Amino acid sequence: MAVVINHLYKAYEEKDGEMQYVLNNLNLTIEKGEFICVLGKSGCGKSTLLNCLAGYLKPDRGNILLDGTEIHGPGPERGVVFQQHALFPWRNVSKNIQFGLNMRKIKNAEEIAMKYIEMVGLTGYEKKYPMGLSGGMAQRVGIARALANEPEVLLMDEPLGALDALTRDSMRREIERIWKLTKKTVVFITHSVPEAVYLADRVLILQKGKVFMDQKIDLARSRNINDPRFAAYVQQFERAITGTAHDAVITE
Repeated sequence: MAVVINHLYKAYEEKDGEMQYVLNNLNLTIEKGEFICVLGKSGCGKSTLLNCLAGYLKPDRGNILLDGTEIHGPGPERGVVFQQHALFPWRNVSKNIQFGLNMRKIKNAEEIAMKYIEMVGLTGYEKKYPMGLSGGMAQRVGIARALANEPEVLLMDEPLGALDALTRDSMRREIERIWKLTKKTVVFITHSVPEAVYLADRVLILQKGKVFMDQKIDLARSRNINDPRFAAYVQQFERAITGTAHDAVITE
């Protein structure tokens, strides 16, 4: 298994003398190579969970194990892709991708960067600067930068949220293609239910700081959004998120 989360608690504020927990005794196991999508209403703890996984936030209680070793902070074994690409505007595509490698003094950083430039479909754009890239291209650079460190787990916090609909649709397919090539373990935060059904092996719905639903997606890839079974998953998750589901159960 890749990731094990044990009795995770995280609070940001106190109200009437009691801590208000965003994550409240959350337990979860993620297997190596799984693509996990996390859904839930705003404030349910999605981004807090991802930041704890990344090591940017320290849990109040509980722990997170990666291949049996407890996470105590950020590390190269976890790559992070944000909603805003967060590229350095003064560095070109290749230099942006090399950033983490340079920090670790990896000698063949340029060669590694070229490998991932080709993987994300940006061959010929190596010397371009972020201001000359479209939103989708910039996110590809962000994904390549995260992958260049050869992380065991890729953490993606609404990476398509700032893109227009057409670009977002093409990037979903691109992310699926890259995942098939790399077989990384992926934790993907999104507000889009169809996006989760399209991408995920398993969909998690968070509610009140816990895993309310954990559902495998039993559809062959690449998925057809017009398949009635696809629509059934979407409806099931939408009902669960809005609180109108009577059949919402925790599986596994």
